[in-house]
Amino acid sequence: MDAIKTILVREIQQINQQERRDGKARFNTEFFTKHPWLCLAMLAGYVAVGIVMYCSPYMGLGWFAGFTAFLVLVSGGLLMDIKPVYRYEDIGVLDLRVCYNGEWYFSREVPVKAVDEILAHPQVDSRIKTRMREIIHHKGTIDFYDIYDLARKQARQPAPVAPTGQQHPAH
Repeated sequence: MDAIKTILVREIQQINQQERRDGKARFNTEFFTKHPWLCLAMLAGYVAVGIVMYCSPYMGLGWFAGFTAFLVLVSGGLLMDIKPVYRYEDIGVLDLRVCYNGEWYFSREVPVKAVDEILAHPQVDSRIKTRMREIIHHKGTIDFYDIYDLARKQARQPAPVAPTGQQHPAH
């Protein structure tokens, strides 16, 4: 389990580094670049509502300013992008972290280099290696949870007792 954990932790750290997963909020302009016409339509809708609010006798500049502030606040919040940090400890945990991180460990494939390293590692049990090969044969890939689950199940099982060759005297 320790060898597998070490390899998976290293791969998770590489993913976090490559994808700049640091859990910090960043302003994301991707929506503007991918949907410019939708942005213009929303701006036109804002102007139309603003004109109606400003011109109506029961609303006025105060309501218009409040509407604008609310719209800017909500838009700013929705345009924030947070890339959560992946952690080995989160694999298989079902709590509120799943709402934030998602179940990334089911959808992220373990890189072939790491799979080969696990399969070649002398401390990894042969039953885990055999089961990993079966999963790869059936699915074509293997994800983080598959490997984690195999290692966890193996760690729970007691080690097989080797026969010592000694016979106990009959009573």
